[in-house]
Amino acid sequence: MVDFISEVQEELRKDDYNKFLKKYGPYLLGLIIAVISATAYLEWDKSRDEKAARATSSAYLAAGQKVEDGNVDQAIREYLAISEQAPTGYSGLSLMRAAELELDRGNTQASISLLDQAANVFDNARHGQLAQIKAAYILAGEGRYDDVRVRVASLAEKDQPYEYLARELLGFAAKASGDTKAAKEQFSYLESIPGVPDTIRERAAQYLSLMSVEALDAEAEMVDAPTEIANPEDTTEIPEPETENVE
Repeated sequence: MVDFISEVQEELRKDDYNKFLKKYGPYLLGLIIAVISATAYLEWDKSRDEKAARATSSAYLAAGQKVEDGNVDQAIREYLAISEQAPTGYSGLSLMRAAELELDRGNTQASISLLDQAANVFDNARHGQLAQIKAAYILAGEGRYDDVRVRVASLAEKDQPYEYLARELLGFAAKASGDTKAAKEQFSYLESIPGVPDTIRERAAQYLSLMSVEALDAEAEMVDAPTEIANPEDTTEIPEPETENVE
């Protein structure tokens, strides 16, 4: 009797299972196929990206070898070709490397242009800002201080990745253009707040000391300068004072 009941229950379970498969089986099968297809695509996509990355890395190294061989023109062309088809990381790096080579040849404007392109290519904001900082240093070296201020103003905001370098550039540009007040503000900030790298802090202190010495020298020159009594070009005769005859 117990065996009969067990067999009946087993048949009922099988019947329920068959009904379930009949009702939901096509959906389950479709779900399984979708999962397998998605997994296969992800693996294929990963393999394709890895293959592309290996090819790009080889091309990047080959361009570097051209530089070592002295064929800079060809190296620049290859770096630019990489930048047009490589993933954003390699694309930005290739543009920055080409910019360095142009700068070494004295083509500062071409270098700045390539760095600007790199800044726009990088997905990582930190990498893009590094390209902007490099371009600002080139501009500072050319004495284009107004351009420097415009470019690094946003980079000098608090908690930006290159805040301290940007502030140092702003201070340098202000000092070089005669804006001592703005220069002192930037260098004093860098000298006083915590977290500034030692090298930047030391340079800021040196700039402040130099500016103090320059101010003292300027004051000394003003004190030592002779007072101008009359215009040396003025040829008007000064009349003799009248005197009374005393008998």
